[in-house]
Amino acid sequence: MTWRRTLEYATAIVAIAVALALIVFAISVTNIDRHHNQQSKKNVTENMIQCSNCSETQLLIATTIAMKSSVPVTIAAIGTTIAPLTSSATTTTTTTEATDEIQAEPVSIPSNYITTMTNKREIDSVNNDSDDVDNVFIIANTTTAASTTSTTTTASTSASSNPVAVEETTAWKTLTSHPNSLVQLLPSRAMRVVQEVVRSFRKDANVIVRTIAGRIRGRYQKYRSGERGGYYSFKGIRYGAAPIGDRRFRAAEPERSWLGIRDASREGHSCPHKNMILDTFKGNEDCLFLNVFTSKVPKGDYNPQMPVMVWLHGGGYSFGSGNTFLYGPDYLVAENVVLVTLNYRLGPLGFLTAGPNAPGNQGLKDQLLALKWVRDNIAAFGGDPNQVTVFGESAGASSVQLLMLSPLSKGLFHRAISESGSALNPWALGESSALRASRLAANLGYIGTNNTDDILRYLKKLPAMKLIEGAPNTLTEEDYRNNIGLPFVPVVEGYWNDANRTIYTESPLITENPIELYRNQKFQKNIPYLTGYNTHEAMLFIRRLRKNPKLLEIIENDFARMIPKDLNVTGDRNRVTREIRQFYLGTKTVSVDSVNEMIALLTDVMFLRGIRRSVRYHARYGNAPVYMYRFAFDGALGLYKRMLGLQRPGVCHGDEMGYLFKFGFFNLNLDPNSLEILVKNRMVRMWTNFAKYGNPTPAHRVDNLINTIWLPISPDSVMDNLSFMDISATLDVRKNPEFERQQFWDYMYEHYNGDAM
Repeated sequence: MTWRRTLEYATAIVAIAVALALIVFAISVTNIDRHHNQQSKKNVTENMIQCSNCSETQLLIATTIAMKSSVPVTIAAIGTTIAPLTSSATTTTTTTEATDEIQAEPVSIPSNYITTMTNKREIDSVNNDSDDVDNVFIIANTTTAASTTSTTTTASTSASSNPVAVEETTAWKTLTSHPNSLVQLLPSRAMRVVQEVVRSFRKDANVIVRTIAGRIRGRYQKYRSGERGGYYSFKGIRYGAAPIGDRRFRAAEPERSWLGIRDASREGHSCPHKNMILDTFKGNEDCLFLNVFTSKVPKGDYNPQMPVMVWLHGGGYSFGSGNTFLYGPDYLVAENVVLVTLNYRLGPLGFLTAGPNAPGNQGLKDQLLALKWVRDNIAAFGGDPNQVTVFGESAGASSVQLLMLSPLSKGLFHRAISESGSALNPWALGESSALRASRLAANLGYIGTNNTDDILRYLKKLPAMKLIEGAPNTLTEEDYRNNIGLPFVPVVEGYWNDANRTIYTESPLITENPIELYRNQKFQKNIPYLTGYNTHEAMLFIRRLRKNPKLLEIIENDFARMIPKDLNVTGDRNRVTREIRQFYLGTKTVSVDSVNEMIALLTDVMFLRGIRRSVRYHARYGNAPVYMYRFAFDGALGLYKRMLGLQRPGVCHGDEMGYLFKFGFFNLNLDPNSLEILVKNRMVRMWTNFAKYGNPTPAHRVDNLINTIWLPISPDSVMDNLSFMDISATLDVRKNPEFERQQFWDYMYEHYNGDAM
C-alpha cells in the first residue's frame, strides 16, 4: 500500500471522526442555554410545547425557541406563516370550509407575538386567557421567512407556473434566522450537520402545489405495501362547491378560488349514504372532494408528466367513497402513475329526478366536474392531462361507460376501464320519472300537491340523512319483481310525450337509452377500452339471503322475476320462465341446495350479459382496441368475501380490487413469494400498462412477470370467438367466457327480442 493511499484512508477516518464529533457537539449545544440549563429537552417538549399534527422540524423549531426564551410554544394545527406583528396587529383569515382553513374574526395581538393564526380555537384560547398572552408563541404549519408576512396567491395564477414548493427550505430558514433560535449559536460546520438532521426529519416534507383556484399543502408518506420510498399525498381537495341548500339536486358548480394555503393532509367528508356492509349511516352533504397521489412532483423546469388514473368507486350509486379506507394508492402509484380518487353524490342526493330543477344524474355530473378539475390541474401534481384513464368498479364501471356515451366528456379522458359493471346492466339505468321523488316525499311526511317544485322545496328542507334513510322505501313490489333493488340511479334526462321529447337541461349528460346509443354508434369510438368480470359476481347477493331467508322461497314461487326486463317478453312469460329454470336448475328447486346455480344465473343476468354486449359494440364499431378479462383467482386479498365473511369458493363481486388497492382496514402479512402477491403484481402492472400505453401487455413490457400477450378483440369475432384474458394463478388467453351460458342468452335475446348482439 503506497503512502498516498495510506494518507487517503487516514484522512477519511479523520473526516468521519470529525463528522461524528460535530454531530455530538450539535446535539449537545442545542440542549445548552446559560439561563436554562436545568431544563431538559424532554421537559420542554412535555411542559412548554402544545403541538397538534406537528412535524419533526416544527417540533425542533419549537424546542429551540422554548429552551432559549423559556416561554410556552404552540404549534397551530392549521396555519399559514410565521410573521412578527406590530403592536395591536390584526390578523384576518380567508373564508373557507371546515375541512380547510377555519374562518376567524379579526383579532388584536400584543407586540411580542409571532403569529399568523387560522385556527379559531387557538384564537379563542388567546382571547379568553388574556393573563397569559405575553408568554405564547404560535408557530404555523406552513412556514416562510420569519421576517416577512404571509403572501397570498390570486385566483388568476396559472397552475403550470412554479407549481410546487417544498417546505423544507423555508423551515430551515426559520430555524436559523429566528432571533430565539439556538442554532444561531452553532459554528457553521455544526449548523450544516443540524441542517442534515432537519432534512432527514423532513423526509415527510410538506409540499405546496399551486392549482388554478389556489395553493394546497400535501404530505410525503412512505409506502405501506413494502416498496421502498414513498409518495406525495393530497387529500380532501375540494373540486366542487358544497351542493347544499338550493344547490341540492342540481349540478355542482366549480369550487371558487381562495387565498392562502389549504391543508390537504386529511380526507374530506364522504357523501351521505348508508354503509351496506356495516349497516350504518355516515357522510356529510359537503362532500365534493378528491384525493391525488403521486410519486413525483414538478420542481423548477422538471415535470414528470406521468399518466393519470382517475378512480370511480362502486356501491350501487347508493354508498361508498373514494377514500383510502378501501382504495389505498400504494400499489398503483409505485408504478409511476398519478392516482386520483373522488367522492360523488349518492342515492337521492345524487340521482333524484323531478323536473327541470332536478333533472337527475347529479352524481355523474360530479364525476364530470372532477374530470374537468383533473384536466385543468393535474400537471401541477406531475400528471399528464393528455394521458388520463378513467376506471371504476360496479356502479363506477357503469359510470365509465355512461361517460363514454356522453359527448360532454369528450377530451376529458383517453382510456377507460370498467370492472364488473356496464351501462347495459339492468341495475344501471332507471326510469326518468318524478314518481319516485313524489313517493319519497310522501313517505317523509309531505302532504301537498303533486307539483314537482313544491315537492323539491319540501325535500330540500329535510336533513340529508332523512332522504338516505327513506330511499329504500320508494321501491315497489314491481321493482323487486324486475330485480330493481336500487331506487336512485342514472336516468335519461327528459321524458317522452305524444308530440316530442322535452329535455330538462341545456346540457344533458344522457339523452338516450344506452342500448340505443350503442346501436346508433353514438359513443366515443377512439378510446381504448378494457373491461371484464369476476367468476361469481352474484355471490354478493348471499348477504340478501342472510337478511331475508324467505327470499329463496319467494323466487321459487315466482321464478318469472328472473326474466331480464330488457328481454322485453310480450308473449308467453311462462314459456320463458321454464326455459331459464330448465337451463340453470334442471330438476332442482330454488333452495339452499341450488345456491351455486342461482349465483351463476344472477351473475349472467345482472353482470355478464351486459358486459359482453357492450364489448361487442365497442369491438365491432369502435376504432380503438378492446380488451376483456375474466378474474378467477380466489385468494386472500378478495375484498368483498372478507367484508361479507363468506367462506364458499369463488370470486365475488369486488374481489379483484384487493389486487389493485392497498386496504386501510386490514393488513395481511403475505409471503412475498405467495400467489396473492404474484397476482397482485400482475394486475397492477397490466392496469398501469394500459394507462400508459393503451395496451395491458405491450411487447416491450413482456417479462417474467407478464409472460403472455393479451390480444385485443377482433371486430370480426365478437359473436362467436370472443377472446379474453383469464386471470388466475396463471395468465391465459382463452376464447368465449362461460360459453354455454352466454350461448343460451344469445339465443334468448335473438328469439324473443330480435337482438343478436
